[in-house]
Amino acid sequence: MSSSGLPSGDNPSPNAVLGGTIEYLSNGGSLGTLLQGAIFGTIVSFATGGVNLIQSAFGLVVAPLDALRASVSQFVDSAILAPLGIIETTAEASASATASEFGPFAIIVGVGLVLASFWMITQYLEEPETGDTLAIPGLGDAPDIPGLPLGVTEENEDED
Repeated sequence: MSSSGLPSGDNPSPNAVLGGTIEYLSNGGSLGTLLQGAIFGTIVSFATGGVNLIQSAFGLVVAPLDALRASVSQFVDSAILAPLGIIETTAEASASATASEFGPFAIIVGVGLVLASFWMITQYLEEPETGDTLAIPGLGDAPDIPGLPLGVTEENEDED
């Protein structure tokens, strides 16, 4: 029993509810107050059910989005951040090896290597895409060796 004398509802078994109701009425409780509590409890029960239904509907939409967010985060970690860690470790090892070999001139050698790498990539990207081009940057067309037909014959090229 609660402080107002109404059954508390802690024990939802039918015998406990019926016993609490009978005890309340026999102790001078009003049937109107009991019915008001029953109606209010029913309304609260429906409202709670409606709230649970809305939460379930939103959960149905949000759960896949949360899973997508987690999978995208894991993809970024594994596809971008992990290889960057490998590159960083390699760069540190190369820097310490270069510094031990070249001493104070290591920065000049490092800048030269980076510029040479950029130049090789640029040369490779500027090569025209033909069948006569070797896939080695800086070498250009296939060499013309007599008796050895390297490359392909293009449209406006004379055939031997």
